[in-house]
Formats: sequence, structure tokens, C-alpha cells
Amino acid sequence: MAKKDKYKVLRIIASVLANLLGILAANYITFYILDHYNPGMHFVTYSTFPLTQYLHVILAALAVITGILYLILFRLGAFKKNWFRPKRLVILLIADILVAGAFAMTVNTHAFDWLHLRDITEATIVAVATPEPTATPEPTAVPTATPEPTPAPDGSTPEPTEEPTATPEPTATPIPGLLGDKYADKFTDGQVVISEPNTQETLADGTVKTLVYSYASDKVVVEISHYQLKKLEYQIADLYVRDIKSLWADYAAGSGDTRKASEFGRQLGAIVCVNSDYFVNNATNEGLVIRNGFVLRNNPCINADLCVIYQDGSMRCYECKGDPIDNDAILGQYPYHSFYFGPSLLDETGNAKTEFASPQNINGVNPRTAIGYYEPGHYAFLCVLGTRSMHSLSGKNLGNGNSPGMKMTELSELCAGLGMQAAYNLDGGGSSSMYWNEKLFGHNSRATSDIIAIVDAQ
Repeated sequence: MAKKDKYKVLRIIASVLANLLGILAANYITFYILDHYNPGMHFVTYSTFPLTQYLHVILAALAVITGILYLILFRLGAFKKNWFRPKRLVILLIADILVAGAFAMTVNTHAFDWLHLRDITEATIVAVATPEPTATPEPTAVPTATPEPTPAPDGSTPEPTEEPTATPEPTATPIPGLLGDKYADKFTDGQVVISEPNTQETLADGTVKTLVYSYASDKVVVEISHYQLKKLEYQIADLYVRDIKSLWADYAAGSGDTRKASEFGRQLGAIVCVNSDYFVNNATNEGLVIRNGFVLRNNPCINADLCVIYQDGSMRCYECKGDPIDNDAILGQYPYHSFYFGPSLLDETGNAKTEFASPQNINGVNPRTAIGYYEPGHYAFLCVLGTRSMHSLSGKNLGNGNSPGMKMTELSELCAGLGMQAAYNLDGGGSSSMYWNEKLFGHNSRATSDIIAIVDAQ
């Protein structure tokens, strides 16, 4: 008896280590499940927190130490035989898993919300500088030379005849804004024209394209088409805006105010909107987040690509795998929006990518949301249905849950095939939603913190 008692401290240490190993192992599994169903959290794959970033190393070291300690204790005869009965071990394992699950879900997930670590406060919001307007120079009149008088036959000098001045052709006043005179035939003279034509055409690959909605004013044009290829369904909103303020973002400052994308859209009165990057759900609190010309978060961009839309209407994606992303340089170029989720889908020449800066578990078949860019003032929203639950919007859902979704490579190829110059993957899965005209396409089953929308800029 005395022999076993003198190893009591070592037995306690071994037991604590074994239970800690079980809790951390269950946490590791839980984190991966969270990452799979909610990739924006990036607990294991992206996190810069030591506990999660090096959790696999901690687990391996702990397993080795615990194993060696137990072998030594067994060798010394420090355990009673009945301590390792199967029933007792199963009970301990279940207890560890329950403790681990509670720890993972409460401390590692909700603690961010309880402690408001990801909330945006007015004190931290900073306005982005606006470039000085360039003055238009007044046109300078070019003097016309007076013709020399021609001598008369009698030698006298006749009075000069005033040359008639040609009436100049009227110069068309250029249309102000991002697009200028481009696509002028799509815009109206001021009235709003809305239609739901539901006209169909079959594309070369067999995809049935249906123009389901159009909206046109003197400021914005929205054309939404539904695409179906066998079971696959997706919608694309083709967007033309003359003012960058028509590309508007609405967001919740804190995790306690998250809403479904359709709720954001209704409250904003958006012509069309999609869910954005769910920035308050970023567990690592990384990234440069800008909305409507205001900086909401200015932290290093380490593990995800960054997408920036500038005040001049241009859009650029920055890869996290290349040179470090310079937030200060971006802020010096007058950004209007920035999104931190990704990955970027096209290379610098507009070709489809095959490798992405994102965990493999979100590169597979999933519901998708993306934003595309053709030129300043011409953009696109994409929403792809997948096999996830769908939240109804007063029975006005379009599409069904049988669509398989898209791989990241397929989404990239689609954007390249549409002729986009840049494209960026936003939050997908249950967040994926496109709301327009009291209709919903997408899943809309998860509350989010933000949307990107089209509004008629005032």
C-alpha cells in the first residue's frame, strides 16, 4: 500500500495530463468542425492565437509526455488493476469530450461576443481621405488672323470684307461619373424603369439563362439573370453605377446585431444585395475592413486575401501569399470598401486560378457568394445555391436546395469565362444570399454582420 501511495502525486499529474489531452483533442476536432461549417472563423487553419495555431504541436508533445509518464507508472506498479476497466474509461472519455465541447463553444466562440472583442465602436472608425477635385480649365479662345485686303484694279485699297464666322458644331457635354458616356443607352433620363421579363436563352454548354429582373434609373442599372445547368443553380446581378456611393455597404457594429442578408436588404431599401465577408465573425480579428469610405478595422492582413474597391471605381485583390499587404499604402490611394475573406479568384490578367489562399475544406463544393469587377462602375454579384438549409422569405424563394454548389476552381472558371478582370470570394455556406425586389435567391439561413448592395445614390 505504501508503495502505491508514494506515487500519488505522479498519478495525479498523469491523470491531469491525460484529461487535458482528451479535452484539447476534442477541442481540435471541434475547431475543425467549426471551420468546416463556418469558415470565416478560421480557428485552426488561419488563427494566429498560439493555442490554436500550434494546437497540433501541443497535442503531440502532450501525448508523448503523458504516454511516457503512464509507462513509467505502470512499470512501477503504481496503479490498481480496476482503474482501467472499460466502463470507467468510457465514462472518463465522455466527460472529457463534454467538457471540451463546452470549452470550445463557449470560451473560444462566444467569448469574442461576450467580451465584445470584435465589435466596432464609433471611436475606432476613421474616415478615409477624399482626393481633391481636379479643376476643369476654362477654354481659351484662339485668335483668328485678319485676312490682308486685296488691292483693287484701280490701285485703291478697298475696305476689308469681314469674313463670315463659321458656327462651331455643338460639343456634347460629357456625362459625369465612373462610366461617362459608356452604356448610356442602359440608363434613363431620370425615371425608374423596373421589369421582370423572364426571357430565356440556352447557352452553348446547355445552361438555361433567364433574365428575371431589371432596374434602370439615371444613376444605376441592375440586370439579374438566373442560370441553371442540370441541378446547378446560380444567379448573377450585372451592375452599372455612375457613382461609387451607389455601391453601398450596410453592417452591424457588433456581433449582437447580426441579421440575415435579406433583413439588411429590406431595411436599407436595396435594389439588390448579397452577403459580404462577415467581418465580425473573424476569430483572429485580422484584416483591413473599410465600408463606405470609413475604416472599421486596420489590422495586419496575414492569412487571407484582401479585396479593395477604390473611390475611383477600380477594384484590386491583394494576395496574402505574396509580398506583405501594405495597409498604409492602400489607405493612401483613397479606398472606399475592403473585404477580408477571400480568396481572390482571378490572376492579374483575369485568368482563372487553380490554387487559392484558403483552407482546403472550403475549396470543395459549397454554396458561394462573390463580387466581380469588369471596369470602374461595372461590377457583378454572384450567388450559387448548394446543399444547405434554406431560409424562406414569405414564400418568395427562387431555386431549391438540390443544387450541388461549386468548387472554388469552378467559381474561378465561371468568373473568368464571364470576362471579369478581378473577382473575390465572399462568405459562403448558409450565409450565401441574393435579395432583390422582395425576392430571395440563396440560403439566407445564417445571420451575418454585413451586406454589399446597390442603391440609387442621392
